[in-house]
Amino acid sequence: MASYPEFADIKQFYDWKCYDDDDIRTYVEIDWITPEQYEEIVGKPYENKGEIK
Repeated sequence: MASYPEFADIKQFYDWKCYDDDDIRTYVEIDWITPEQYEEIVGKPYENKGEIK
């Protein structure tokens, strides 16, 4: 059984402007996607901005 949202779903929501860079960063911080996948989605290198608050 697959987890939701999958990478393709996250990317689609970003493309639709439902998510912004900070939302995608959160998915990296909770280990849902990798920093490399972050870069693929947003087109910029992942930079850790600190812990989730």
